[in-house]
Amino acid sequence: MSAPDSIRRSPTSAAAEFPVRVGVVLNPVAGYGGTRAMHGTDDLSPEQFDEAVTAGRARDRLVRMLRRAEATRETAVFLTADGILGADALAEAGVAFDVVSAAATPHRTSSADTQAAVRALLAAGADCLVFAGGDGTATDIAEVLGDAAPVIGVPAGVKMHSEVFARSPESAGRLLRDLVAGRASRRRVEILDVVPGASGAPRRLHTVIAPISTDPLQGAKAAAPPGTGEGDRRRIAEALVAAAHPDTTWILGPGTTTAALAEVLGFTATLRGVDVRLPGGAVEQDVTEPRLFDLVGAARRPRLVLGVVGGQGFLLGRGNQEISPRVVAAVGADNTEIVATEDKVGALHPPVLFVDADPPPGLAADSPFPHPLLGYRRVRTGARDIRVLRVVDAAA
Repeated sequence: MSAPDSIRRSPTSAAAEFPVRVGVVLNPVAGYGGTRAMHGTDDLSPEQFDEAVTAGRARDRLVRMLRRAEATRETAVFLTADGILGADALAEAGVAFDVVSAAATPHRTSSADTQAAVRALLAAGADCLVFAGGDGTATDIAEVLGDAAPVIGVPAGVKMHSEVFARSPESAGRLLRDLVAGRASRRRVEILDVVPGASGAPRRLHTVIAPISTDPLQGAKAAAPPGTGEGDRRRIAEALVAAAHPDTTWILGPGTTTAALAEVLGFTATLRGVDVRLPGGAVEQDVTEPRLFDLVGAARRPRLVLGVVGGQGFLLGRGNQEISPRVVAAVGADNTEIVATEDKVGALHPPVLFVDADPPPGLAADSPFPHPLLGYRRVRTGARDIRVLRVVDAAA
């Protein structure tokens, strides 16, 4: 569906009045698979595609970014593709824009449509680019963009390992404001993604140019060399199990440290998924958010174990969206264990942990809400070693 004509403008007149052209492109189905344990949106059925567009996680996050960047409306012109690739979201945010494509966007888009939109934005003279999606979207864009313009990623996908993303939609909005105002420098950053069919760490696939200001990018996910920290992770896991009640229901987020805990508990962890080990020994793997909420509600002694994303410091919001705020609230902060080896914690700059979560159902997409884990939390770094780190909202 095309955006209302009332907020379209002439590209010619806009160019004369506004010196900075901001290109915007949206992956309309990004993030749909997060709570559904799908790990991506590459192979959606037509029905799932339509449901993802209606759910609108990426659209909501782009709108949050645009509202935070409101000051740029007086000093920039926004360019975008028609329909669900951008125009609909800008219309919802109340941002005036120019559509760079004459034809309406197809009802169901593909990566080829995303790349065509980027080419059209560059041809229209975009000075910088903002996109909402995940690592797959970043890869599609980087293949076309190269070094043609600086780019800001609004984190909206299932996994965001790449350095191009801001820490939250709000931080992306602040970064765009600095870029438009001329307060940002630029540097080359990495685009990372997990190669289809591979089971290892994400690989560097491309580089792009990104703006840098006082609101930093999230950094690239750092993978430890094979074998590093194995003994420490095993000792952490054994200490947790030794101190636990036999009736514990274990909820394990993704990560190498939680995978060591799964091994001690007698099973192999799901790659990049959330697993639950019940008191009797039964295991449910790669669970969805609704199923996880039900399991936690039925558990007498739930115990949530969260790892930390190396190099980024993310606790929640990067590949573990199944662990929603309502799941964490049902478990309870006092029943949540944060685990990371000392070398991983020591490499965090700044030494804080981040939560990037969507508001619970019933709240508007840009409504502030206190996540249950915010504040100072204990981080187990060894069998008897504890660090205390502050958990902060990535949007702050």
